[in-house]
Amino acid sequence: MARTGVTYPDVARAAEAIKGRSEEPTVDRVRAELGTGSKSTIAPLLKRWRSEAGDRADTGDLPKDLLDALKALHERVREEAGRQVEAARESFEAAEEKHRAEAEEACAKAATLAQDLRGLEHRLRISGEQNRNLKRELQESRAALDKSEFQRQQGAARISELKSEVDGLKQENRDIRDHFEHFQQRTADDRQQEREQFRLTNDQLRGQVESLSEQLSDVGRRLAERENLCEQREAAIAELGAEKQQLLEQVSGYRSEVDSLSRKADAQADQVSEKTVEIATLQDRVSALSNSNASASRDAEWLRQSLARAESGLESTGEKLEALVEENRVLLQEKAVIQGQFNQLQRSLAE
Repeated sequence: MARTGVTYPDVARAAEAIKGRSEEPTVDRVRAELGTGSKSTIAPLLKRWRSEAGDRADTGDLPKDLLDALKALHERVREEAGRQVEAARESFEAAEEKHRAEAEEACAKAATLAQDLRGLEHRLRISGEQNRNLKRELQESRAALDKSEFQRQQGAARISELKSEVDGLKQENRDIRDHFEHFQQRTADDRQQEREQFRLTNDQLRGQVESLSEQLSDVGRRLAERENLCEQREAAIAELGAEKQQLLEQVSGYRSEVDSLSRKADAQADQVSEKTVEIATLQDRVSALSNSNASASRDAEWLRQSLARAESGLESTGEKLEALVEENRVLLQEKAVIQGQFNQLQRSLAE
């Protein structure tokens, strides 16, 4: 842009000075001679000077009055052109000032929008962080809910196991009682059978002895013939005595076994008492587990409610995030439009 005061005469004097040095006047040389001015301003003035310089070269044969009139007309035209150039320059400067103000305003608006964009990006990051925190809290709540459900299932399984153990203990107690009653009945039957067998054996032996006595008294003559039979009978008696001794030993063993079973029964009774105490303890534990299960159920319900609230908050945050993303997209579009206008203004100023 030419500074104030650069007119056609200035360009003409600079061109004459350059030509006086035997150099060709160009836009760059004229601009260097003047020390200021833009090429767009100097170029038409230099073209005008060249045109007038060419006309002066062809007026050697014209009358002086005509040349003076032409010079006066040329001077008026030049002054009018200078005024028009000055008006155009002032208009250009005003337009340039207006464009500069618009560009500054656009830059300020772009800076404001950039600041708003940074604020929105910061809010978007905060919303993303809050979203991640909510997701993490949701995962933790779900894990706590799963843990509570697992603990509840374990408590229910433990209660079932304890009930099964209680039922097993009750069945074992009934089995012990049945076994003990069966053993008592069996022992009584064995004793009765042993007494009957001992009585029968004694009766048989007594009958045999009486029969032998009668045979010995009545049939003495048959003593020799019966000696072998007597020996056989004595052997049978010995065997019966051995069987009797064995039966007595069995009876003694049975008595020892009865005593041992009595002691075992007493021990079983003690165990039954201990099992009864243990059952009472287990019932207390079952009650405690039931209370714990109820508390776990309440905690699970609270966690479900917290989960529902967290999901609602997450949904609200997602909606806010979508709104912010949409607002960010609109701002980016506005920024792109303003950036395009700003670039267009810069290109206009450069031209």
